[in-house]
Amino acid sequence: MGEGETVAVFGKFTYTSVIAKNTFTSPFAIKATVKDGLITYFQFLEDTYASAASFRVEGEWTIQQDADNSKRFNVSANS
Repeated sequence: MGEGETVAVFGKFTYTSVIAKNTFTSPFAIKATVKDGLITYFQFLEDTYASAASFRVEGEWTIQQDADNSKRFNVSANS
């Protein structure tokens, strides 16, 4: 969709990490500005947490949501 020089695109990609062979699907959004037929601004948003997790093959991550230590959770390679 677009209005004037601003364009927005929404969708989803399925990625596979080459070495670990982990696959995940991520929603994405793109915002771009086009002037005289050229892209002058480009912003790409995706689920970077899922992308990073696709490279994990073993071990566990401890995730802390905010300053409250009780709001931690662990993520293993098999979750």
